Amino acid sequence: MSNSKTNSPDCGCQSGDCQPSRRQFFSRGAQSIAAIGVAVQSGATARAARPKPDGWLPTGLGQTRDMAVADGVVYVAGDSAVAVLKPSGEPVRRIPFAEAPRCIAVAKRRLIVGLRDRVLRCDLDGKTVSETKRLAKGAALTSLAVAADGTIFAADGGSSSIWRISPDGGVLDRLAGGKGGRFAVPKSFFPITWAGGGLVVAHPGRHRVERYDADGELLARWGKRSRGLDGFSGCCNPVSVAVTGSGEFVTAERGQPRIKLFDKAGNFRAEIAGPEAFDATEHEQVDTDAELATCQNGGIEVALLGEQVVALDHTTASFRLFDLA
Repeated sequence: MSNSKTNSPDCGCQSGDCQPSRRQFFSRGAQSIAAIGVAVQSGATARAARPKPDGWLPTGLGQTRDMAVADGVVYVAGDSAVAVLKPSGEPVRRIPFAEAPRCIAVAKRRLIVGLRDRVLRCDLDGKTVSETKRLAKGAALTSLAVAADGTIFAADGGSSSIWRISPDGGVLDRLAGGKGGRFAVPKSFFPITWAGGGLVVAHPGRHRVERYDADGELLARWGKRSRGLDGFSGCCNPVSVAVTGSGEFVTAERGQPRIKLFDKAGNFRAEIAGPEAFDATEHEQVDTDAELATCQNGGIEVALLGEQVVALDHTTASFRLFDLA
C-alpha cells in the first residue's frame, strides 16, 4: 500500500455493471415506486405476513450497519445505538450514541465505534475513552479491524483507503492499494478484519480477498469474478469476510445472497448458506431498487462464534447462526 489522498466516486467497481443502463434504470425506478406504493398502503403488516426462512432472529433495530462477536455475545450497530444480544436472540443491553454508529469492533475490553468520519474508543458500556480527530472531508467509515497490539484500522469507503490509528487514538497514516493508490470499493461497504497477524481485506470491486501486514504491504491475494461457486459474481463481491482459527475464509455475497467457505489458499470448499436461506424478496428489492442500483448496499455481514458463522442480514435487520461446513 501507499499513502494516498485521492478521493473516490461512490462506487469503485471497474466494470459498467455497477451503473444500470437507461432501460434498467427506468425499469428499476418503476419497481421501486410500485414497492413504495405497496409499503405505504400496507406498511409493516405485509412484510410481517410473508413467510420467512427459519432461524432468523430480530436485532430490535430498524436499520443495521455492522456486527462484531466477542465474549460469546453479538454486537450489532444500527439506528443510533449498539444492540448487544445473546446468540439465542435474547437482548442483553442497548448502548445509545449521540450519532449513528456505522461500524464496530470489540477488542481488549474496548468497544471501538466508527462514526462517519472519526473513531471512538469506548468501554463496554459505551462511555467514550478517546476520540480521533475528523479523519477527512467526505470520509465514510464502513469497517474496523484491531491488531494484536491495539492498532486500529478503519476502512473508509469515502476515500477508498484504510486509516491506521494508534492504540490511544492518534491517527498515524492512511493506507491505500491498487491502481491509482486506492481500493476499488463502493462507498458504503469496504470489509476488513484482523486475523493471523495481518489485515484481511475483502476487495469487492476486484472480486478477491487480500492479506496485508501491519505496515500495509501486500502478502497474498486470491479470488476471481465468476458465476461459479469457486468465484464471486456481480459487480461488487465479496461484501464481508471472516477468518477461522485454522486460517480458512468465510465470505458473504450480495445479489444472490450466499455464505461460502474457502481454504487457506482461497480454494472453494463449501457453500454454508445459499439464497434459499435468506429472505429472497427483500434481497431482490434491494438489488433492483433504483436508489441502490449502484452497489451501495452490502446486504450481509459475517462473523465467527466458535464453530458457527453468525450472519447479519441488513435487509431484514436480523441475524442467524449457521454451522461451519
